[in-house]
Amino acid sequence: MCVSTMANDGGLRKVFQSADLVYNQLLILDQHKLHDNSNLAAGDKRKPSRSLSEVSSSSIIKSPKINLSQHSSASLRRAVTPLIQSMEQLDAAALLSLNPNQDGNGAVLDPKKGSSVPPIHDRIVPYHRFHRAENTVRYLHAREVADKYTVGIFIFPPGASIPLHDHPSMVVISRVLYGELKVKSYSVVSSVHDDDVVEEMKEETSGTKCDSSPSRIRSSINRIKDFVSRAVLSSHHDHHAATQHKLQVQVNKSPLGVQFSSDGDGESSAIISAPNVTALYPDEGNCHSFVAGPYGAAVLDVLLPPYAEDEHRDCTFYEAVENEHGYCLTPIDQPSDFDCLSGEYGRFNSW
Repeated sequence: MCVSTMANDGGLRKVFQSADLVYNQLLILDQHKLHDNSNLAAGDKRKPSRSLSEVSSSSIIKSPKINLSQHSSASLRRAVTPLIQSMEQLDAAALLSLNPNQDGNGAVLDPKKGSSVPPIHDRIVPYHRFHRAENTVRYLHAREVADKYTVGIFIFPPGASIPLHDHPSMVVISRVLYGELKVKSYSVVSSVHDDDVVEEMKEETSGTKCDSSPSRIRSSINRIKDFVSRAVLSSHHDHHAATQHKLQVQVNKSPLGVQFSSDGDGESSAIISAPNVTALYPDEGNCHSFVAGPYGAAVLDVLLPPYAEDEHRDCTFYEAVENEHGYCLTPIDQPSDFDCLSGEYGRFNSW
């Protein structure tokens, strides 16, 4: 763990405990699905029936990793409820060692209490003078449990953004600690698991030229700690970006459970602000982008499981183009105007 022991962590340790619990629940859910699929396959091939343990024990021992893309958002939402609740209970001011004020000066902390806090984007160390500080998102690492989950905080300067990207086969729970962000959220059509919705999606996307297979590029980003700037991407990466599959998606009409709105330019987005807790799933809101408000923002993310290229959970950036079926997302290289650098602040030490 990379968090220093301090008197009041704002409930962060409870978040860690809930993440451990939720991962175990997701693993059980995955094992049940594996058992069901194994029994179904055995029945289709008219093989003699076997016990659940006989069908799957060897595979579980060899590979205890989870595949969340085979589950519906509803079942995953039930499994992660304890984590959502613990993140709702976080004391953001205590976590970030901030003193709230009621004079409206600073980033929103809790609108119901009328409280605000000073943003901390200019207090993250080390300060990288060679980067555009006003456009550089900083990352504070909190915890990583290999192959299970990562916890960290993204610190946005005013107006800073994270471009459109995905979270393949992952669940991400986010708590806005302070400030607000404009969000654009998309759901991948091919990942929906409810039978009736699948049929509807098939009808709506019939004849589309977009391949809805997940894309996998950017081998340099295999974990969230590698979600940082690269000066110039090599021609090797350029070639991969050019040959990756596109995604057919639809706008998530209620992105992350927050009210949907439309920009003046006709694009769809929503505003999330502290103390919102939001979630995305493999087939719901899995691709999104963020732009911070006038005072910046801080967002605590829990990724279950973490990015891992060898497990086909690489981070891919996209460009969205509207078509008759919704939007088509085309893989692109990391935008040149995006920087994300890890740093230290308060209780959050370096890796």
